[in-house]
Amino acid sequence: MGRAAAVALAALGADLILIGRNEHSGGRVTRVCRTRNSRGRVDFIRADLASQREVRALASDIVSRVGQIDILINNAGARFDAFRRSPDGLEVTFAGNHLGHFLLTHLLRPLLERAQPARVISVGSCAHHGANLDCGWMLEERDYDRRIAYANSKLANIVFARELAGRVSPALLTSNAADPGLVATRFALNNGLVSWLKHLVAHGLRRQLVSAKRGAETIVYLATSDEMKGVTGRYFFRRGETSPSMLATDREAGEQLWKMSLELTGLASKASNT
Repeated sequence: MGRAAAVALAALGADLILIGRNEHSGGRVTRVCRTRNSRGRVDFIRADLASQREVRALASDIVSRVGQIDILINNAGARFDAFRRSPDGLEVTFAGNHLGHFLLTHLLRPLLERAQPARVISVGSCAHHGANLDCGWMLEERDYDRRIAYANSKLANIVFARELAGRVSPALLTSNAADPGLVATRFALNNGLVSWLKHLVAHGLRRQLVSAKRGAETIVYLATSDEMKGVTGRYFFRRGETSPSMLATDREAGEQLWKMSLELTGLASKASNT
């Protein structure tokens, strides 16, 4: 889906910096985007958003390349069948799907705010309705359930989008979340072919899957539409505003996530109002 969004934005002539863990796949997408882009520049930087060291190196690299960022799309997402820890010792689903985006957005805020206003788009999922915070935002090994871990991380994406919108003037940047729907992609293939096929078949039999191109339409709409000027703190599905779960709008949960994320990324000592 990130590939589909990148190709669509390339066709519009945007300068793009693509980010991914896999050098080979990233290079392939970059080449496709370059063939569609007659005006803009397309680069690829390899980085694993589950590693805070790599996120910080990524941000430094981006700062050295560009003077401002008009659009930041937080799209990385993975689900893991078994409990794993990130290089920082954190549960890897939460680390990669939320904390990586949280840290990267904060590190790039000076470049975003120069755009006045920039647009930050965080990709959520209907899976967030299955979130359960009884064991906290980030699960430990004794509590691990892959569905809840993923749902909590997607809830965090939506809550982060709302919290950012409430803490930064829309004159500097707007922040919204998108639900692309259930998309037929390589999602869950990291857990093996059988797990991936089960995911596709289960949703395919219920006719819930859409193409990556269609799933990316809402993301591209939020990134480029004139109708989105000044719109912030909202949640969108199929290019229309929709309501997330009640938990996604809970102020206490939002405050808790923000404070926890600052602490886990080492930003707490530098934070003031944000």
